[in-house]
Amino acid sequence: MKRLSLLFLSLALPISILVGCGQPDSKTTVLQARVDSLQNKLKLAYVPGTGEIMNSIIVSHHLKLWLAGQQKNWVLAEYERHMLLGGFTRIQKYHKGTPEAAAVAMIFPAMDAVKKAIQDKDANAFKSNYALLTNSCNTCHQALKYEFNVITVPTAGRPENQSF
Repeated sequence: MKRLSLLFLSLALPISILVGCGQPDSKTTVLQARVDSLQNKLKLAYVPGTGEIMNSIIVSHHLKLWLAGQQKNWVLAEYERHMLLGGFTRIQKYHKGTPEAAAVAMIFPAMDAVKKAIQDKDANAFKSNYALLTNSCNTCHQALKYEFNVITVPTAGRPENQSF
């Protein structure tokens, strides 16, 4: 009798789990419908293109970083460096698997060097590392066949940071 009870329990438990898991209840159906709806909305969500990120985030913060560094406003320079970095990470986030997202990694050593110059409040190191950063931008553009887009270190008489 004991064996029969153990046999029954050992068979009843897996069968009840299978039956219980196999039948969706109304809550599961409602939740699945919500998940499906949200996935469809996500597919239609706006994702900024690489060019939009470059023009709306990177270009302006690259310039402001230079201006802050020239004024030795190290708090603002760090803020602008952080904002610039945010643009690059958005490219990696929104454009995974693209050549542009893969190429962004080449900018990080220069960004780290700029960060160190800001932390050290070293104006000379900032200038040279900002030039390294700018050259890294142009190297990336060349690698991606955007060599026509040349970024420059801003000059006193010209606040732009792009060669037209």
